[in-house]
Order: sequence, then structure tokens, then C-alpha cells
Amino acid sequence: MSALEHLFTPLTLGPVELTNRIVSTAHQTTLVDDHLPSDDFVAYHEARARGGVGLIVLEATAVHPSGLLTSHTLGGYLPEVVAGYRRVAAAVHSTGTRLFVQLLHGGREQIATPPRSPALAPSAVPSPRFRVEPRAARGEEIDEIVAGYARSAELAAEGGLDGIEISAAHRYLIEQFFDRALNRREDVWRDGGRFLREVLRAVRRAAPGLCLGVRVSADSDRGAAIADVAAEEGVDYLSLALGESSTYLGSVGIVPPPPRTHAMIAERARDFAIGLPSIVTSRIVDVEAADRLIGAGIAAAVGMTRALIADPDLPARAREAEREIVKCIGCNACIAHYHAGTAIACAINPRTGRERTLARTPSASRSLRVAVVGGGPAGIAAAVDAARAGHEVVLLERSARLGGQIALAGAAPGNAALADAFLDNARRHLSAVNVVVRLETVADADAVRDADAVVVATGARPYRDESVPLYGVEVLHAWDVLDGRTPGGDSVVVADWGGDPGGLDAAELLAAAGKDVTLAVSSVAVGELVHQYRRNLYLRRLYRAGVTLAQHLVLESASDGAVRLRNVFAPELVTTVPADAVVIASGRVPEDALAPKLRAEGIVVAEAGDCLAPRSLEEAVLEGTLASRRVLA
Repeated sequence: MSALEHLFTPLTLGPVELTNRIVSTAHQTTLVDDHLPSDDFVAYHEARARGGVGLIVLEATAVHPSGLLTSHTLGGYLPEVVAGYRRVAAAVHSTGTRLFVQLLHGGREQIATPPRSPALAPSAVPSPRFRVEPRAARGEEIDEIVAGYARSAELAAEGGLDGIEISAAHRYLIEQFFDRALNRREDVWRDGGRFLREVLRAVRRAAPGLCLGVRVSADSDRGAAIADVAAEEGVDYLSLALGESSTYLGSVGIVPPPPRTHAMIAERARDFAIGLPSIVTSRIVDVEAADRLIGAGIAAAVGMTRALIADPDLPARAREAEREIVKCIGCNACIAHYHAGTAIACAINPRTGRERTLARTPSASRSLRVAVVGGGPAGIAAAVDAARAGHEVVLLERSARLGGQIALAGAAPGNAALADAFLDNARRHLSAVNVVVRLETVADADAVRDADAVVVATGARPYRDESVPLYGVEVLHAWDVLDGRTPGGDSVVVADWGGDPGGLDAAELLAAAGKDVTLAVSSVAVGELVHQYRRNLYLRRLYRAGVTLAQHLVLESASDGAVRLRNVFAPELVTTVPADAVVIASGRVPEDALAPKLRAEGIVVAEAGDCLAPRSLEEAVLEGTLASRRVLA
């Protein structure tokens, strides 16, 4: 790691001085009870403060009941929030970290399930993403919302916070006032700038001693006008992000998955050099890249939010040039939990969101010999945790590479950056704790007999329904395509069950190889279980690659160069597609034979990951971590 010349220098934002320029920007945690911070909420932010972050901006907090995005949005207008703020501030301020809150009204955007409050917006224009149908706010209601900003600012000050950030980004209410397509009013509020000015002035009056910033979507057509109003009103900083909530593609920019990088926000941020310090955020997960952004004058500080979700100790580790930084891989498990209404989590750091309940790796009272079978995510997590505790660990992997299904998926464009980041983490962490890795080693009872305990993490294999008659066409599995095999003919049907990205990856790779690809999906939606931000980018790439999407069709048979597909909702309807090959993506089954054999030999065994039942990366890492502790207890 090269020297970081800028990241750990102080920064003044209005009345507040930060000890360094790493920021945990506003992001929803779902660690909220009845619109108030929970004990887990406090512990989550305390962990990042103890890790050395310079500033924490608490998540988007509603200023009025009509502005609640979800049932787990903080209510900044509630008097009870003061006690919650004070608890967070006490935990955070003791470390030297500063604490702000982001105030927001969603306007026409609501994610919550019924019963919902009536949505208020500048005008009655339905939202295409969340299917919300708002009512045009009346004049007295707009006044009430402005007063809500003021009251929320007053409560933030009473709660001991250091600053307030007004969200005028992501096409929520304030930006809706600036948007001619959404603001069709004929009264004084037709001027979008008027609403923002009234909000900023009300907040300044209510909390004059606090730092005041404004978040802006740097890729929005309204961004420059919003920034100009903010500067004219004398705010202390801008927070620059990307994306807008109301459309499918626009929403991807808010929490962009790979292959998107920080270069997108860096390019946009250059346009906002208007004399205000800027906190720049959007997929900035590498400390050296962050340092360069500051050195180039593009940012005064950097939001490394997802990097801190993956590793709350990142600032302290970066200062010491430690190898064990857990680098965010961009899998979007964090935002997926928010969209599911469940507590924040990280697929590669099981302590995220469990700071109160899952302890750091305990030191072993005595060193034991541990064998881990399987070099996928579960096995790697088990090996690292056991070795970190002080045990002697050997990791046995039957293939020639580590990573399991993650490494396999890395052959596809949508997963290449994710896989590279995961494998980089794995290599550094295994090396740092001296795990012995043996590739191309098939484990049996004899191979692990000398171990005091064994963790079995043998993963899964593709499922294929043998009852489906397939003749007269070449038959492959999606994993075969990911492993480098390409069918010989020109036309291919990918029969995708829709439960994972495998079929999408295969279709994309085959289209890139010049094949005429039909992607037949049997689920209700393409990539039904793939997180929506990743799915949206998959769909864009597939359409641009010329892949034919055929929905609600399940593979029935193939013969003589034709594939028969039956409609899952109207089974009497059958579609026949000429094809030279069919590629099957129909799920996985566990590789679960080894553990019972080892137990029969009297060997102490714990299992983790897909060998118990195929699921996601998140379960694999969590179970691998817990398995090593359980088997050695």
C-alpha cells in the first residue's frame, strides 16, 4: 500500500473539524425500531467510529410522517429521537468521530408496504419504479413540511449532533420541486429553488450552531441548479453522489455494483467546483483511490460507505498498512437487506449488523490442528477464522484454484470485478494468518485423520432434471460455459430457472462468442432472485448484446435441432425454438457425501455453506465463520 498523503489530514466543514477525510455517508441500516435508533443501531455506528472514521452521517431521516420511505425509517420529527441521538453521539464522540444526520422527505417515492400514508409531491405524477400515486401537496402542507425540517434540525441539535445534511438528491422531494416533469404547479412553489431556500433557512434558524450541507445527485440535470441555490444560501459543504430513486436504471447509480467504479462520480464531481468543500461518494472502496481523489482536488473528503460496511476498521488498518483490510466486493448484499426490510448485513463480514451479538474471533486457549475441506467462500472463512484464533490450519481444495463458485462466476462480465475482489481478500487473509493451502487435493478420511477437527465446506454441483428428454442437440450446463466450453452450433437456448445469475452469465458469454442466444426464463421475472441493481445492469447488457428474452417458459424437451418450451402459467401453450444446443441453468444440489463418512470414522466434523443446502455467499461466509468456532469449542 502506497503512502496516503491526504486521507488522514484534518478538514474543516463550517464550524466542525474532522480528524480525517473518510466519511460514512448516509445509508439505511434497518436497525430502527418504531422509527427510533435501536441498540444495534448504536453498536453499528460505534464500531465504525472506533475503527477511525472521521465523520458519520446518520441515515436518511424523515422530517414529517408523509416523508417516511419505509416502516424502518428514522423519524427525525419525533421528540423521542433526541434520546436516541444522544446515545449514538455518546458512543461516537468518545472516539473523536463527528456525527451528522441526513434529513429527507421522499415526496412521491415510498418503499413501505401498506398501510402507507398518502404520498405528497409537487404534482400528482405517479412514480414508475415504486408505483406510488401521489397527491399534489397543498400550500399549507408544504409549509408544514418546511416546519418539519426546522423541528427535525432543532431535535438533532438537542440530541448532540454536529451537523445536518439536507438530501436534495436522488429525485426525492426537494429535487422533485426542481424537476419540470414532476413540478407542474402554477403557484409560488413552481420555483423549485424557493422550496430548497425555505428549507435551508428554516434549518439554519433552528440549529444555527450546526454544520449544514446539501446532498446532490451529480449526474442529475437538476444538480447544478440545486448546488447553486445551496451555495447562495451559504451551506458549509456539498455531498455529491449518483443516481435517482424513481427509475430502474437511475436507481442503480445510488449503490452501483461492479463493474461500475468511482471514476463515474469523479468525472461528474469536477463540474461542482463552486467554492464549497465536497464529500464525494459512490463505489469508492479503495483507500489509495480515495487519497488520489483528494489530492487531485476532486473531493475534500470521500464517502467510503460500503468499504466501511465491509470493514469498520478500514481507517485504522489503512493507517498501519495492514494486509487484513476486508475490501468491499460490490455484491450489494447490504442494500439487498434494506430492500427486503431486514437488518443490514455484509456477505463477506458476518459481524456487520451483528456487532452486539457476534464477537470478534476469540483467541484459543490451546492450538489445535484443523483441516478445512473446500476452498470456496465457506471454507476460506472457516480457515481464516480458525487460524486467526491461533490454530494450525490446512485448507484442502480439489480443484486447481480457490474461490469455488465465485471464481467460476468470475468468467462473466457481471461478476469479474466481484470475483477478483473476493479472491484478493482471500489470498491476503489466508496468507496473513499462515493457512496452508493445498490445491488439487481430494480429501477423504485418510487425508484429515491427523486433524483434531474438520470443517467440511464442499459446496454444490449443478442440478439437472434427468426426466427431461434431450436428444438431437448439444447439451451443456451454465457452469460448463463459465468454465470455458462453447457449444459448436450457431443457435443456443439457455433454459434458466431464474434463481441465480448462472443462466444470465451463460447467455451473455455465448452472445459475446457470436452465438444466436435465446434466454428462456421460467421465473416470473428475469433474474428473479438477483438483486435488482445487478439485475438491471444484466438486462441492459443482454438487450444490447442481442439476446432474445423469452419469459415464463420451462424446458420440456429437445430433439432434432429444436427445443420445446412450455408456458409455466398456461401449460397448454408450447413454443418451439430451433437450436443447435441447449444450456441448462436449473439450480444446484449439495455435495454432502463427505461429512457423514468422516463422522462414521469418529472424526469431529462441522459443515458450512452449500454442502448443507445451496444458498448465497452471505450464508457461506457466516456459516464458515461459525463452523470453525463451533467445532473447536
